[in-house]
Amino acid sequence: MEQIVFRGVIASAGRDKYGDQRYAIYIPKSVKGKAGKITGREVIVIVILPDDEE
Repeated sequence: MEQIVFRGVIASAGRDKYGDQRYAIYIPKSVKGKAGKITGREVIVIVILPDDEE
């Protein structure tokens, strides 16, 4: 198992053909090279919300 850790944003990606909401995870440029390995593959996503930044 390989881990790729990055800070990203989950954004709305419109709706599918059934009208259900879709989402996308935007991957920063710093990990784009590694992202090619995971494109189209099943991945496990763990979300950690940072504390509010002041």
